[in-house]
Amino acid sequence: MQVTPIQTGGADVAADRAPRTVTTLLVGKLLCRGTVEHLCRVRNISMTGMMLETHHTLGYGSWVAVELRSGDRLQGSVVWSSEGRAGVEFGAPIDVDHILAQAKAAPERFGANAPRAPRFDVECAARISCFGRHIDVALENISQSGARICLPKPPKPDTEVILSVPGLPSRRCTTRWASDEKAGLVFLEPISYNDLAPWLEHCNLDS
Repeated sequence: MQVTPIQTGGADVAADRAPRTVTTLLVGKLLCRGTVEHLCRVRNISMTGMMLETHHTLGYGSWVAVELRSGDRLQGSVVWSSEGRAGVEFGAPIDVDHILAQAKAAPERFGANAPRAPRFDVECAARISCFGRHIDVALENISQSGARICLPKPPKPDTEVILSVPGLPSRRCTTRWASDEKAGLVFLEPISYNDLAPWLEHCNLDS
């Protein structure tokens, strides 16, 4: 969903308040001009803008959008950029309290439609270890919390495997689902942002 801007009429008390900057660490999917998607973190946010942490270089004046795990979408223009960080000014004031409340909501609140960590399509050779066997697979997408792989005979659901991807730490996983020649894996421990973000940027450069 896209965040509804705050109305600026005099009756709206929230709009009359001075912009309040909140320090946070919201992981999101960074969208720029073009089709490539990037992993980013919102380091702080106010009614009028946010500061991003990203391994992707953003140019002054560039339009960007960040899709958060909650489904909220923050968008605006880059007003400054330095190594690994950038400031974005929103096109209209946003409701910061709404953003933070959605981000902190327990997964149980969403039921079967609980939002998941930002997922990225990749094309990468990988390997799983299962019952002492090493099996070559194709990695099709990945997030901090899981991945989708392709292989001739996927393991049954609830099977524990170890996923090895070149350039990333190996991860113990369980198979959440399996169908035809694909399987969905859930990591027992999430991949850290500092491991996944630069790895994704390396994949983008190679594609």
